[in-house]
Parts: sequence; C-alpha cells; structure tokens
Amino acid sequence: MVMDFLAPSEPQVKKITKSPWKILIVDDDPDVHEVTRIAVAGCQFEGRPFELLHALSAQEARQILSDHDNIAVALVDVVMESDTAGLDLVRWIRSELGNHFTRLILRTGQPGYAPQTDVIMRFDIDGYAEKAELSRTKLITALVTALRGYKLVMSLDLNRQKLKQLNSHFAAIVDKNALSDFASAVLRHFSDLVGQPVDCLLCGLDALPEYGTIDTANSRVLAATGKFADRIDLPIDILDEDAIRKLVQDCIDTRSARSSAEGVALPLVTRNGMTGALYLGMPAEQLEELLGPEVIQLFVSNVSLGYEKTGLLEHIRNLAYVDRITGLSTFSGFIETFQRFAAEHTPLLVVHCDIQRFRVIVDGIGDEKAVAVLKKAGHRLSQTFPDALTIARKERDEFLILLKGGQENKVQDIVARVEQAFQEPIEQDDNQITLRMRLGFAAADDDNHEAEQLVRFASIALNDVRQKGLTNHAVFHPLMQEAAFERLRLASLLTGGSHQTEFSLHYQPIMLARDESIASFEALMRFRTPAGNFLNTARMIEAAEASGLITEIGAWMFKSAFAEFSKMSALSDQVRLNVNLSPRQVLANRIYKDIEDASSAAELPLHRLVFEVTEGLFLNNDQVTLSLLTWLRNKGAKVVIDDFGTGYSSFSYLRKLPVDGIKIDRSFIMNMDQDGDALAVVKSIIAVAQALDLSVTAEGVETDAQRKIMQELHCDFLQGYLYSKPLANSEVGSFIQKAAGAGVAFS
Repeated sequence: MVMDFLAPSEPQVKKITKSPWKILIVDDDPDVHEVTRIAVAGCQFEGRPFELLHALSAQEARQILSDHDNIAVALVDVVMESDTAGLDLVRWIRSELGNHFTRLILRTGQPGYAPQTDVIMRFDIDGYAEKAELSRTKLITALVTALRGYKLVMSLDLNRQKLKQLNSHFAAIVDKNALSDFASAVLRHFSDLVGQPVDCLLCGLDALPEYGTIDTANSRVLAATGKFADRIDLPIDILDEDAIRKLVQDCIDTRSARSSAEGVALPLVTRNGMTGALYLGMPAEQLEELLGPEVIQLFVSNVSLGYEKTGLLEHIRNLAYVDRITGLSTFSGFIETFQRFAAEHTPLLVVHCDIQRFRVIVDGIGDEKAVAVLKKAGHRLSQTFPDALTIARKERDEFLILLKGGQENKVQDIVARVEQAFQEPIEQDDNQITLRMRLGFAAADDDNHEAEQLVRFASIALNDVRQKGLTNHAVFHPLMQEAAFERLRLASLLTGGSHQTEFSLHYQPIMLARDESIASFEALMRFRTPAGNFLNTARMIEAAEASGLITEIGAWMFKSAFAEFSKMSALSDQVRLNVNLSPRQVLANRIYKDIEDASSAAELPLHRLVFEVTEGLFLNNDQVTLSLLTWLRNKGAKVVIDDFGTGYSSFSYLRKLPVDGIKIDRSFIMNMDQDGDALAVVKSIIAVAQALDLSVTAEGVETDAQRKIMQELHCDFLQGYLYSKPLANSEVGSFIQKAAGAGVAFS
C-alpha cells in the first residue's frame, strides 16, 4: 500500500515485486508438510506470496531459525522427538534466540498435550489448534492473523529503531549552520536510515527571500548523492532528467509529495518561505517497507525544521557578513576571516583602497548608477585578486583586501595589479567611467595580529595618500600615526569653543619684475592661540583639510580677504589679490557661492583676483576642478599653478589646463645662484611658460643676485623677503607708500 501522503504524479509503469512472507513448518510428520503446502498454495497477503520453510524436528528448526532472521510465522507441532519438543523449541526461540517477532502457532494431533495458559502468555504464542480442526480456511485465517501480528510488531520495532536514529540524526542535522553542510548531512543521514546508498537530491532556495517575495525558479540543488553527485549547485530547471525535474518542481510548487515509479519527491515546507524538496531515488512502496510512513513523515518534518533554521541563520550571516551591494564581504566578515588566519599565525597584509573622486561620479550619474559602478569595481577586485583571503567593502567607496604577507605579495606588484585592473573603463549605460584607486598598506608582524589595529594602520596610510596627493599608494609607518594624531590635535584647536583658535590674514606683495612696482598681494592665513602664539600655517591647513573644516575656513578667508583688500587705499585698479584654493575646497559645491558672496559683499570684481592652485589638483584631471577654474577665468579671474616643479610637473599638460601662469617653487629660486642644475630647471620652466604665453612668478626671492637673474630671464613677477615678509593688514599701508613709485630699490 502506497503511503497516504504520497500521491503518484503519474500511473505506475512497472509492477513492484515484493518479498514473500516466510512461514516455517515444524512437524515430524511429512504428510503435514505436504498438506500445509497444498492448503496455502497460491495464497497471498497484501500482495506478498507465502514461502514455506520445512523442519522435521525441533533441532532442524533451530538451525533454520538461526539462519533466517525474517521468518514471519512458525507452525510448530507440540509433540515431536519428545513430548515437549515443541514447547522447548518455543522457549528456545523466545529466551535463547531472543526472537520476539516471529509469530508462533502451536499444532498438535494429541489433545492432551495442549500448553498451559501461562505458557501461552509467557512465550507470546499466537494460537493453538488441533490438527484435525485446522481446515484450509481456518489455517489460512490463523496464518493471516499471525502475519498481521508480525507486521505490527515489526513495524513497532522498526519505528522504535528508526525513531532512535532520527533522534540522533536530528541533533546532527540542525547543528549545521551553513546550508551546504546541512543539505549534505540530510542526505548522509537518510542513507544511514535506510541502510543503503540512495540516489538523492535536496533542492531549494539557497537564500531567504527578500521582502517576502518567493521565486521558486531560483531553486537549486543544495546537495546530491549517487548518480546525481555532479548536479550540486545547478538550478533545478536545467536538470537533464526531465521526469525528475518535473517531479521536483511540482513538489516545490504545490508543496505536496509527488511520486513516480523511480522515486519520491517530498516537500520541505517552512514558515519563512524557503520551500524545497527532497528527492529520493527509490519507489514509494520500497521506502514504506524500509522505514514506514510515520518515520518518513517525521524525517521530513525534521528536515523542514532544520532547513528553516539553517536558512534563517544563513540569512542572518549574510546580513552580517555579505555586502548587499557588491556581494563582497562586510567589514565584520573581513574581521572574522582575519582573526581565523591570524590564529594560524599566517603572515597577513591589509590593503585599504578607495576610488578617487567618487563623489564626482555620484554627482555626475546619480546614486543608483553609482551603486552599479561600485558593484562592478568590487567584481574587478575579485577577479584581480583570486588569491585574496577575503575582499570586503568597508564604506561607501572603500574596499579592504586581505592577502598573505611576506614575499608572496609585494606592494609594488599589488599596485601594478590594481592599476592594470582599472585601465579598462567601467561601462555604465552610455557612460565610460575610468576609475583610479588609492591604496594604503599595513602588514602584520609577529607581535601584531589585531585586525582592527591593522585596518586602522592601513587607513592611516590611505589618508596619508589623500592628504599629500603625491602618489596613489603608501605603506604604513609609525610616523604617519603621529602625524594623524597631530592633525587631530590641531583640528581640535579649530573647534575649541570659547578657546577657539583665532584666524587672521597676512599679505605678501608680489612685484612686477620689470620695474618692481606692486602687482599683487597674496593673502595668507594665520592661526593664533588665545594666548597670542602663532601656529604652523601649513600644518593647520592640513588639519583643517583632514577634519573637513577647510570649506568653512576657506569661506571665512574669501570674505575677510576680499573685504580687507577692497579697503586698501592708494592701490591701482591693476593691483590684484592672490588667494589659495585647497583641493578639498574645490570639491565642495558651495565654493561658487562662497566666492560670489564674498566678492559681492566686498564690491570686489573677480577680474582683480588671482586664484592659486597646486599641481596635485590636476593629478586626476577631473571635471569638477576644470569646471571651477574655467568658471573663474570666464568671470575675469586669473588662475596660476603654485609651487610649480615640486609635484607632478609635466610641461605637456600645461597647454591643456585652464591656467594663466605658474609660480616657480622657492626651492629652485633660493639655490639657482649657487646650483647650476637648479638654474637650468628655472631657465627651462621660464622658456616653456613663455612659449605657452603663461606668466611666471618667482617665489622666495631673497637676494639681489636672485632678482637680477630673474630679471635677465624675463620673469614676470617676483615675490620674497627681498621685498617684504607677509604683512598684517595694519602694516600693508606703510609698504604701499614705500613702493608707491616705480623703480624703488629694495634691499
């Protein structure tokens, strides 16, 4: 009888041959054997025929019973080689052989030898009859009754044994926290349960559906055994066995059992939507015979509970350890992997990288498309570093790569791999986006295996790259940490409430080289403590950039410098004001408004302004920088490159940039009268600038010899202590009076 909860999907196409019921005839009269054989010839019970075994003595019966452990019924003659041979055999079967399952029917031709009632009870005897009374009908009735009893006790024992197995298996199955481990354990324990290898599939979703949406089309093979062993991880819809594919899919879709002649599909129904199916490659009748319907149902219930629990744990793990945007690890997952390898004393290297100017990409294509770019960037990193122990997305556009340290991964090789990986632009809709990565490195030594600390060191190295902008990578050094702490300390001085650092402006004149008249004043920030002590300007600006305060300070500088300059008396309208732009200021959208508001408030037209920028600002040639500088020039302002020659100096790019001039760094000017190489560099810079029709300003002019050299080279502007140190606003008037006439000698 097919299990009630298994509804065949299709009509059975072949008949299942069932094993016969074994019935032992124990009698010393051969005629009894023959009569019994004739009486039961052709009989069946529940579709299973009778197989008769014959013993002519109790001793012969003992041997047969020892050799066969599946004898259902024994018809035993009470009197054989002795008056109690039959009862002794019964006693041996139950007590010594330990067989409590074979049903026993006693027969005798001598009514005086009937067993006592206590004997019947003690040895679990199913019946007693005199041979003369056992007509064919009564004999078959007695056998069928005994077979029902045998089936019942065997079923109870089977259930007891299998339930015991299920109990132990359930703990092992639900103990698994990963779906792949869980699914493999289920099939392994099922084979143990049936006691033989079985071709099996466990199919279902490998992740908890999001937002309550369930798409069974995403079901996959989570585990497989036997001939299906190579199907693991395949989507169900591409299984090449059509009948099995349809059976499993119907089982999942309908959440009900399905069977065919070759196998059974049992549904795994969960409360969280992770419906699956367990396909067992054996007929339903054989499955019932081996386990029984109750055990099968309980096994499926256990598996469903384990599937639900494991799926939920995997979902929680994914939320914690898998980044939803890129599919990479999360920071938590990165830390876990780090700690696992650190515990094995594996040398480790942490790479912290980010995408340069990612904010520009977001502004240009929007958040949604920028997320797609991040996903593709993460995929590029995964392809580039298949040897990585893990790759994680730390924050918006920041990634962490964990590699084995030592000679296996050298910094320069890693930088080259990243540069090569992003040579090809990323395509997003109609956009071709070229990404440039910045990298910070930190290596774990024998005394340093703390994940968070090493990540922090790599982050400090990355921040060093961001601050200096001189290269695209840096390796952590303890001095970087000291510098970072110093920036934090200085930044705290900028936000100290009532003890806040005071801002002020100084102005250094820039002279026309040909007649030494005033051409411009450069506005320079000064920072002073409440006690009146001046702080290092370069370090304060660096701290302001690192803390994000530079935009506020820059806005203050525009407003104050424009207002003070517009009130300087006795200045020609041809004299300009030079102001410096920080790279961080340029990236802020508010800079346009800050400049216009300050210009309007001071009634200072932009054509009287010169904006100084560093070479590093042009490193990436991004549209945000170019757009701002183009806008300033269209408004009449001038743009010059400050400290030219110290950074990524390239004469070829000068002709492509929206700039009007360059300022030669003071390091060249100060040494050129004593250093032939420095003088040669200065000459080359001036020659190229003049060819490109760019103005040239010499910074750091301190001696008369330096002035004369620059005048002979037809430099346009001179700036330095030869003329004046930076002056407080209150001191500017005196200098203007001193330099009122052309040709004034400064010494």
